[in-house]
Amino acid sequence: MRTLRTARRFAVPRWMIERATRCRLAGDWRGACDAAGVDAGLDLARIGRDHGAAVAAAVEDDLLHLAPDLLRWHLFQAPAPGMGASPVTLAVHGRHALRVRWRHPGTPSQRLELEFAGLDGDQRFAFDGARERWDSRRTGELLDRCGGYDGHLPFLTASGDRLPEAAWGGPERIIALQDAGDWAAAWTLAGFDVGPLLATTGKGYWVGRALRDRRHDLTGLRTAVAAVFAGGRPRAGVPLGLSPDTSLTVDADLRVWYGTSSPLPPMVPVVRAERAVDFDLVRHGILPLEHLHPLVGDALFPGLAGLFDGPPETVPDMAPVRVRCQGEWHILGGHEHTPDETRRELALRALGGAPLRGCFAARAGWRDPDAWTPKALRLRRRDIVLHAVNGDGPAIAAWLDAGLDPHLRDHHGRTLLHLLAWLPDPAPVVARLRHAGLDPHARDKTGLTPLRHALDLGGTPAAIRALEELGCT
Repeated sequence: MRTLRTARRFAVPRWMIERATRCRLAGDWRGACDAAGVDAGLDLARIGRDHGAAVAAAVEDDLLHLAPDLLRWHLFQAPAPGMGASPVTLAVHGRHALRVRWRHPGTPSQRLELEFAGLDGDQRFAFDGARERWDSRRTGELLDRCGGYDGHLPFLTASGDRLPEAAWGGPERIIALQDAGDWAAAWTLAGFDVGPLLATTGKGYWVGRALRDRRHDLTGLRTAVAAVFAGGRPRAGVPLGLSPDTSLTVDADLRVWYGTSSPLPPMVPVVRAERAVDFDLVRHGILPLEHLHPLVGDALFPGLAGLFDGPPETVPDMAPVRVRCQGEWHILGGHEHTPDETRRELALRALGGAPLRGCFAARAGWRDPDAWTPKALRLRRRDIVLHAVNGDGPAIAAWLDAGLDPHLRDHHGRTLLHLLAWLPDPAPVVARLRHAGLDPHARDKTGLTPLRHALDLGGTPAAIRALEELGCT
């Protein structure tokens, strides 16, 4: 759950939602995509020439109602193993599909790209049967997809208040059994025959642990496997492990077992097999209601519709950092040490003297990825890296305006000049770093300069130009 909470905090900042929404409502789907970090190089005229005017019109209709910020919200909740290696199908048009893929797979870049291509690849992560995750016309369906009934989520009212146990229905009792770790009872209550499965889940066997830990959406799984059977398939696969061949198999009689079969049955997409992340985060009190994406909040809590603004604006935590130094507690950056004392300690260390301690070590650790650093500074540095990877230039600018020392290095030895590689609009940050005197030729642990780092690891064109103008080589 900690990973999920972190994704919600950093992946889709409020400014991104606001800019993308303004463009979408104005009919500017390309502008909306750009605001949400999605490259949209689709050529509708070419699609019309190659596939016909009707297909081109249908794709354009999809694009006009695409909420790219909402798509990013759901894609980056907690990518499953294998996600990112293949495009994610959004809408099928004949033998081709509107898809989204990672622009620079294998790099930290979170930039996405839309494409219209042949329907192939791994469909475990397809969103074509989950339009509520990206189509602004269908977002209200998310409530039903989360097991909602009578206009509210399980365990919660339409206004977010908790339901008393006396008011629980079937969905609550199924999920409560899952929360308690009794997966067999939960699957049975949901209508599945787990007799064959129990025979293979002996004590300590990984399948039993996976069934207990996996967030299967048992309130909607029968409907999901029925959709597979409707296509004339006698069996359906349900994701369990890290690859398609470590899955459960369900037959038309809802018998469930684990074991490889050939050929593998068609898989229920992960988005249909697992509970929505936001439902679990909210019901466990990990994510405040008011931090939900507005379209998600309106769907899940209709009694509060129109009151959601998205994740909070970044408020840099520049609280004083206390460090144990020379037998006392010092405030880092305070007046306990003179500049001459600091220079002397650093010079002695450079000449092979004793390791730095206390305030001196903390200051050095901020700039040296291999040195000790107080936890508060480590967390501060982690936040900066996550903002950068997600292209959140306004957040980094806010940290610098709040007084952040820009001369940091992360655990890869990267400076802030390296980290701005993924910012779509790095100009405000570059201006601050230029005045701070950062070395444009500094190298990280792999020997890459900021410019080389941006070129090799999916830097944005704007960031590459900014680094070139700064004199980076």
